[in-house]
Amino acid sequence: MLVSSLFFWSFLGTSFLVCSLLLQNYWEHPQLTIRTVLGSSLLVSLGFATLMTSIARRYTFSRMLERMTAAPVSLSGIATGFGALTGKMGVSGVSLREALSGSAFSISLSGQGVVAMSPKLAGSLSSDETDAVLAHELSHIKNGDSAAKGLAKLARVAFPFDPVLRLVEAAVHRERELWADRVSVEFTGKPLALASAIIKANSGSSSATTGNLTGLFVGGSGHGLLSPYPNLERRVDILVELARKMELVANSPVVR
Repeated sequence: MLVSSLFFWSFLGTSFLVCSLLLQNYWEHPQLTIRTVLGSSLLVSLGFATLMTSIARRYTFSRMLERMTAAPVSLSGIATGFGALTGKMGVSGVSLREALSGSAFSISLSGQGVVAMSPKLAGSLSSDETDAVLAHELSHIKNGDSAAKGLAKLARVAFPFDPVLRLVEAAVHRERELWADRVSVEFTGKPLALASAIIKANSGSSSATTGNLTGLFVGGSGHGLLSPYPNLERRVDILVELARKMELVANSPVVR
């Protein structure tokens, strides 16, 4: 909503200003004038919206985390494993927090990263499942997914009537979720644990996974090209297939 408003009003204001400046040129070069107005307005509004959104995110990041997370008092049992995973995955500057809503999520901005998990989800997971989920969320930070999703959203907001960009934004979200699954498996070697954890997170999902927070939490499921979540059944099938391939490799005479 913030990006949409900033883009709209900056585009409107810039268009009015440039039109006023180039009004005399319109009668001689109408097409060139129109292209100049639209092009300059688009560039200025994109730059302004991006700059102001970055500033807003920087100064509201801590406040947003205060509303969504708390000190990880109930997660003390998994803090050691979390620290080991960050070192193993080469992810620094990331803290573990308790999620006040949803299941588990990660956010990264300006080198500051947070992985949060709800006590409810943590209490339902085994140690292997917990490691798999934490590795999944750390993968989002390692892969720079916050930036990728932000760029996709900015492009969609800049051209709100372009249906292709809506499809692209949703596709970026889905692809990043599946990629984070693969990276999690790469570092933990536990595809079945991740599949089980995702199913548990999905069964305990609430209204927090909709609205402005859509696509943020682990365990979401969707259908269709506009969904930010991969289909749950397909996602689990991919992880099961990874487990089967890993078992075949482990039992291969060459490995022995």
